[in-house]
Amino acid sequence: MSTPIITSNNAASSISRLLADLQYDRLFILTDAQTAKLCYPSIEQVLTKGYRITIPAGDKYKHINTLCHVWEELSSHGATRHSLLLNVGGGMVTDLGGFAAATYKRGIKHINIPTTLLSMVDAAVGGKTGINFQSLKNEIGAFYPAYSVVVCSEFLRTLDKTNLASGFAEMIKHGLISSEKHWAQLMRFDLNIPNLNTLQELIIESIHAKEFIVEQDPTEQHIRKALNFGHTLGHAYETLAMRRDTPCLHGYAVAWGLIGELY
Repeated sequence: MSTPIITSNNAASSISRLLADLQYDRLFILTDAQTAKLCYPSIEQVLTKGYRITIPAGDKYKHINTLCHVWEELSSHGATRHSLLLNVGGGMVTDLGGFAAATYKRGIKHINIPTTLLSMVDAAVGGKTGINFQSLKNEIGAFYPAYSVVVCSEFLRTLDKTNLASGFAEMIKHGLISSEKHWAQLMRFDLNIPNLNTLQELIIESIHAKEFIVEQDPTEQHIRKALNFGHTLGHAYETLAMRRDTPCLHGYAVAWGLIGELY
């Protein structure tokens, strides 16, 4: 069963309606310092009854110490197995937050609200959660799908061109493994002057391409391995970059991986 994807032009309104239809005893919001500054103000008016947990920004913080901090915050503020966790941020937040939800009290409900292009088309959907371990990318984790994902392209106004390009690399991967039509649509899109309405349509197509595969193989035993296209080499690049303390954006590593693996 696929995770419901809510597309929106008004994230606050969509989140408010979603929460009104859910039953939970306590609401928790996980975000990082960058997202708290750039994106959270646009939705905080509908989350005043929730407790916010803020972690440092950056993939170098996607480790066990940060995860322990999230567990401690949940525990010390009364989270139960009936609580709800909203992960608001990029792939680092949805990966780590999803893993925190999967493991706290043996699993609590969580919703992903991706704020980067990379997270919208990759990390926030598909059910993979996890953290980095011993300089290895996503070495510890679990398959634990979100209850729902809210995709709002308005958040992308906060991104610079480098981070947009990083997310677009994952979309290119989906184009290469899905259909010639989707690939052609991606190639026609102008990243230098991005039309957010058109981009939102392409994001949904990209998510559908991923979900089509995930539904057939949720725990990556067979066909889902196709989604790792570009990642075998890409994760090696990322691991090397982390060990050299010169981290690179995930999408750039995937793009380099795509070139190498296609060759």
